[in-house]
Amino acid sequence: IDNTTLQDLFELRLVLEMGLADLLYIRKNEQDVAVLESIADNEIVGDHFRVQNEIAFHGKLYEMTGNVTLMQFQTLLLPVFAYLIKLENKKHITGQINHKQLVHILKTGTKEDFKEGMLAHLQPHFDRLQK
Repeated sequence: IDNTTLQDLFELRLVLEMGLADLLYIRKNEQDVAVLESIADNEIVGDHFRVQNEIAFHGKLYEMTGNVTLMQFQTLLLPVFAYLIKLENKKHITGQINHKQLVHILKTGTKEDFKEGMLAHLQPHFDRLQK
C-alpha cells in the first residue's frame, strides 16, 4: 500500500473512531468492558509493543460495536498502525486521555463524555493533519 492510501486509511480510522461511541453505548456489556480494561491494564511499554497495544485496544472497541463489517474493516486498517509509527518518526505523542482513562469513561461516563475523551485521545493525530 502506498503512503497516500495509508494516509487516507488513517484519516478514515480517525473519523470512524470518533463515531464509535453511539454503537458502544448501545451494545456495551460488563464482560466486554472488563476485557477492554484488562487490555489497557496489561499494555506493554515500548515502541515495539505500541502497535500491538493499539491493535488490541482499538480492535476490541470495534468488536464491542457488534458491527461485523466494522470488525472486518479493522483488518484493512492494520497497516495503518505501523504507518502511524513511521509518521511519528520515533517521537510518540500521546493525547490527554489514555486507554485506561477511556475505559473509565466507558464504565462511568456518558456517550458524550466518551466522545470528548476519544477526541482528546486522538487530538495529536488531528493536529498532525493540520500541519
